[in-house]
Amino acid sequence: MVLILDAEPDAALLRAHYGGVQPEPLAPGYALLPALDPYADLASLATVTRITERLRAPNGCPWDREQTHATLRPFLLEEAYETLEALDTGDRETLRDELGDLLLQIALHAQLAHEDGVFDINDVARRLNEKLIRRHPHVFAGAALNDDLLKQWERIKREEREAHDKKDESILGGVPKDLPALFAAERLQERGERVGVHHDRVDLPLDIDDESFLGELLFDLVAAAREKGFDAEAALREANARFRGRVEKIEARARQEGRALESYAAEDMRRMWEETA
Repeated sequence: MVLILDAEPDAALLRAHYGGVQPEPLAPGYALLPALDPYADLASLATVTRITERLRAPNGCPWDREQTHATLRPFLLEEAYETLEALDTGDRETLRDELGDLLLQIALHAQLAHEDGVFDINDVARRLNEKLIRRHPHVFAGAALNDDLLKQWERIKREEREAHDKKDESILGGVPKDLPALFAAERLQERGERVGVHHDRVDLPLDIDDESFLGELLFDLVAAAREKGFDAEAALREANARFRGRVEKIEARARQEGRALESYAAEDMRRMWEETA
């Protein structure tokens, strides 16, 4: 690689800038930078991409070469759960390693997309960074936070959907249907509450005052379901589906009236919720 310099090259400065590599002066204003080992910088995210590309190359690893988005799916799920387990145990070294394994799955999927001519890891990073900056105007654009933070988040996401001609997409659309039912229920309720949608609660004859008691209660509910011959996971999935259906009816009503969900007063939202039953 030939470097074109504005002035006579300072060997020490060039060496420091290029990670200790000694450039070779060619002529006034020019220096030759020796070829670098593409895998030398093991702390670089770019090296992850290069290694992934090498694994998928014609003379790469047979196992990696035969993978597809579909065959990698269970590994992505497994690595995500192993990362969660590391978080739960508080083992920081294991967490570091599991995050690396999860990063590999992301790199492999990006490489597959690159080979298909769809996008690459740079496009993934660009879209992520654009979204983070766009969704945090109070951090990156100096905008005043005049509204509830979660409501602002939902408003920006709604504007994004409208900009991409997805204005009819539900606010619950980002909650995958194949999440574990309990996890999905939490996310669905959270999304609904951001725009003032609250489901009907069952009055429990118990005070849930700590997480351990909650765990025991959930465990006992599963036991009660088993005794009755019910599938607790399936029952909660059905409840999630009913919640989705009612929210979608409210969204349709709001679209008819040309209003955003977050613009409704609490009593109006409660009335619409009851009318969807």
